[in-house]
This record gives sequence, C-alpha cells and structure tokens, in this order.
Amino acid sequence: MSAITSQTFNHGPALNIPRGAQLGADLFFAAGRLLSRLIKGDARPAAQMSRLAEADQVRELARHWERTDPGFAADLRAAAARHESDVHFSA
Repeated sequence: MSAITSQTFNHGPALNIPRGAQLGADLFFAAGRLLSRLIKGDARPAAQMSRLAEADQVRELARHWERTDPGFAADLRAAAARHESDVHFSA
C-alpha cells in the first residue's frame, strides 16, 4: 500500500516600496547633508589648497607621530616630498 501526499503553499503578495517612501528617504538624506554642511562649515573638498600646503600638513602629521612611530613618520615625510615634487613612482 502506498500513499501520495501533496501540500499547497500560498505565497504572500510581493513586497513593494510604499508610495512616497523613496521621496521621503531622498528628502531625509538631503536634509542630513545640509545639516552636516552647516555644522562643519561647508565641508567641500579643498581644491584651492596648494601642493606645498598639503605637503606641509602631512609633514605636521609626521612630526606628531615621530616619537611613537618613527617609521610611519618617515613614510609620511617621504610621501610629502613626493607629493610636493609631483613625482609618482610605479612599483
């Protein structure tokens, strides 16, 4: 004697994003970006900074790390020198 068993599975409706949710999310993130800019003082990329000024900032960071990690400080100074001279070595 053999028995055949069958089962029927009902699938729920497909999930859709509720109307207006995408617009609400976009407005939320836009407000967050605006608030962030207001708090940080318009944090746009500093494209106006010269290569010399950028290299000086890296050298200042190297001075900060000199006592605790002299190897890292040396790497930072070398990177500043390469950045300042605009010479990039490829490995």
